[in-house]
Amino acid sequence: MLSEKSRSYKSFLLLCLLLFNFHLFAGDTTKTDVQRYTKTIHFYYQPGMVIPTHAFVKGDNPQNKPYGFFHSFTAQYGIQSDGKKLWQQLYGYPVWGFGAYSACFPGDHELGHPLAVYAYINAPFKRWKKWSINYEVDFGISFNWKRHDLRENGYYYPIGSFATVFFDFGINSVVQLSKRLNLYFGLNFTHFSNGSVKLPNLGVNMLAPRVGVNYLFNDRQAYISRAKPTYEKEWEWLITLSPSLKQVGFTYVDSNSDTVATAFNYGVYTVSTGVNRQVSYKIKIGGGLDLSYNGAYGADTTMKNGKPEKATAIFGDKFLIGVFPSFELVINQISILAQPGFYIYLPETESMDVPTTYQRVGIKYYFPGNIVAGVNVRAYNFSQADFIEFNVGYTLKWKKSYRSR
Repeated sequence: MLSEKSRSYKSFLLLCLLLFNFHLFAGDTTKTDVQRYTKTIHFYYQPGMVIPTHAFVKGDNPQNKPYGFFHSFTAQYGIQSDGKKLWQQLYGYPVWGFGAYSACFPGDHELGHPLAVYAYINAPFKRWKKWSINYEVDFGISFNWKRHDLRENGYYYPIGSFATVFFDFGINSVVQLSKRLNLYFGLNFTHFSNGSVKLPNLGVNMLAPRVGVNYLFNDRQAYISRAKPTYEKEWEWLITLSPSLKQVGFTYVDSNSDTVATAFNYGVYTVSTGVNRQVSYKIKIGGGLDLSYNGAYGADTTMKNGKPEKATAIFGDKFLIGVFPSFELVINQISILAQPGFYIYLPETESMDVPTTYQRVGIKYYFPGNIVAGVNVRAYNFSQADFIEFNVGYTLKWKKSYRSR
């Protein structure tokens, strides 16, 4: 059975996924307008390779051989924008919608057969009359991984949970074959991780070409092009609260002289504040400050009756301060953010592996009433997911410049 924490984690991600699409589908225009959008369906096949990022996929596994080839199938339902709203024109008339993904590792009996549901947006770098070069971002949830303990049968598995975050980024080209049929080919990077909500969490990364076809249910519509009003630059002050959960694993030798691994849950609570300057319809830049209580920082155990227990913690030993620059890509009421931060205050700890920098990548949605909510992945070393942040906050915006007009 899934734990309450696991169900809540997945439900929140699914809510973010639905909000993302609800806004793009319904909140952006009237019901009558939506019916006139061209609907599309897409089918793709991907033969690719598992990227050897840790010992398990390199060959330290029960099969004693590295993971290499995998293949996957994808189906997408999309809506082709036509410029009814200005943001659609600004992003080159993208396609957005829902997708379903299924992957298989031939000969594998350890990882499972991941299935994913996600939201996506596919927008062009450059569009010509009959073809385009595009980028695509997919974000959602994957299921059907085999559950594993932190250390099982002497191996450290990459994923221990039934569900993970699904993230995919691709570069592709679409060629028009007829009035309603497109040929698609591209290259995609796919990442699975649960953000250390459940250990093990080494993650799985994959790279693959993608080929397929797109079918349009209606004739191609003409794109609406209008004069772009001059953007009035805007300031924003934001404060958010981000509760998180992280597991930390510990290895010890039990009374039978066997090496055993166990994990404990720790809470992470962050208050962030920052100022952004939206300099164009698409771009925000700024910076901010993080004040965090990280129960997992410098975590240790004590032995009792031959088994480890959480060591007593002092609040001040878990308090961290970080600063970060911020970059946001604005898509109507949605922002995709990247924040590379570094700690200006870290308590002393006996741990030899304490990162001094961190990275935050996420998505947030601006609700009416100056409320903002979203989900981020916090990482370190630009490669290792640390934990997932669910955040809610309040924002104030103003357009008055400090310069005289």
